[in-house]
Amino acid sequence: MRIDHNLHIRIRDAYAASHEPEAVHMLGRIYWALLISLLALMVIGSVSYGVWQFLQPLEADVEPSVTVGARKGLNRAEIQKVLEGFDVRSSMYENRRVAPIPVKDPS
Repeated sequence: MRIDHNLHIRIRDAYAASHEPEAVHMLGRIYWALLISLLALMVIGSVSYGVWQFLQPLEADVEPSVTVGARKGLNRAEIQKVLEGFDVRSSMYENRRVAPIPVKDPS
């Protein structure tokens, strides 16, 4: 691959002669190279930022989201109350299943 030292002169000449197909081809190649370079920079930047965030230590005062053993088990009265709630809910379901909801005739 040959490195062109007078690239800025060639770009200026191609832009001045943008009505020529050869100049348009060169401007298109430069634009494509610019887009690929920007994409590569964004990918490298996002990967490096992700690695940097991943390697950061956690804050010292973070409270655990799960507390083990914080709540005792249910007592007999609470269990009875929950079971009664399920019975009421079951009877309401059976009542609604047997008796259809009256719907007005749309006609």
